[in-house]
Amino acid sequence: MNESWRRLSTGHAAICSAILAIASATATEAQERSDSNALPKPSGSFSIGRTTYHWIDSSRAETLIAGAPQRREVLVDVWYPAVAGTAAPATYLAHLSILRQTVGEDSMRRRFAPAYPAIERGRLFTHAREGAPVRCPDRGCPVLLFSHGLGIDRAYYTAQYEDLASHGYVVAAIAHPYLINGLVFPDGRLVGLARRSPNPPPDTTIPLWRRQIEDGRVYLRSVSGVMAGDMRFVLDRLIALARDSSTPLFRQLDLSRVGALGHSLGGQSAAHACQLDRRIRACLNQDGLNTNLPFQRDANGRTMDQPFMFIGRAPAPTVRAPDSVLAVRQMTRAEEDSLARVRPAEQDALLRDVGGGSWRVRLNTPEISHLSFTDMPILQAIGDTTRTNNALLAMQLTRGYVRAFFDKLLRRDASTILDRPRADGIAFVSVESFSGKRSP
Repeated sequence: MNESWRRLSTGHAAICSAILAIASATATEAQERSDSNALPKPSGSFSIGRTTYHWIDSSRAETLIAGAPQRREVLVDVWYPAVAGTAAPATYLAHLSILRQTVGEDSMRRRFAPAYPAIERGRLFTHAREGAPVRCPDRGCPVLLFSHGLGIDRAYYTAQYEDLASHGYVVAAIAHPYLINGLVFPDGRLVGLARRSPNPPPDTTIPLWRRQIEDGRVYLRSVSGVMAGDMRFVLDRLIALARDSSTPLFRQLDLSRVGALGHSLGGQSAAHACQLDRRIRACLNQDGLNTNLPFQRDANGRTMDQPFMFIGRAPAPTVRAPDSVLAVRQMTRAEEDSLARVRPAEQDALLRDVGGGSWRVRLNTPEISHLSFTDMPILQAIGDTTRTNNALLAMQLTRGYVRAFFDKLLRRDASTILDRPRADGIAFVSVESFSGKRSP
């Protein structure tokens, strides 16, 4: 088994310099243009379309909330390469007036800051056309299933969907009901985030910090199982559409090239879907860690056979907790130090055990945060050149490395930025690769 660690190569550094220039130009352009152009332009050559589906899974009961419909249902925005110049521009946030009932007017204004007036007037548009005709090659477009983070609206990843679609991917962006702050169904029903089920009475013989870790794992297994089930169901529905001559996706999808990705809890769930479904050929997690792991082994200790990539923020320096905090956690200083040593090694071991090989990409751009994988920092920075440049740089790098992973695995492209020669250049990105082996 070979492992390689490399800082961004000379070629990578050149790419990064170009990205900085693009980000700066885009920031200036975004501030000079109208409200509708706040999001960065897609980097590919295809025009983009979007259409939304409401699907009910008759095979699965709804388990997240009492009083909900008996069967699990999802909303899915499908983003795709489209015929240019057709249909009306797709608005950024549909059903805005109903969403405000959930999060409140003041909260919406704080969340979107300077972009909110454009959103409120319905003038913040995507780069997609609503319902435009699909344009895929004869072989069909590769398919990506995208899962959002806990409580995060699926619209907030638009810059990622658009970029992938502009390069010829069909992206199914899934809205997971009761795992999102506000979701409006076509019949006008508004559903919010389900409250976490109460835990059973604690075993007080176990230190609090150990109970918290186990509670987190149990919750993650439960919720990621629901989200992974949604992803597999959506794949079933896409297969049906691709075979139905009455649908716009008839013969447009290459279902031998399917990937899954997501952010935060959605990234963990995408990995879980790969563990459950071999139809998914490659999987990616964006900044979704639980006890420093991007996914959990299954009940038999296995990882997955498909290639996997984790892209996230560079680890922050370790800060030792005050004695008072350790006392509340019922944790000794030796236990804290042991966790700090063990957790990086556990992540390395997990990635080494991925059957199809794995990559770890770490970003260290200015002001990067967990939400830098969403559109939020870009929209919140309108009018501030420095913040806009920082937000755009993080998004450009995210889009570039995400696309490189799927280009490499689904399109067999051997010349991506994941495949550059090793060098000692220092930049905003570090890349590690782990060769694959069969899971234990």
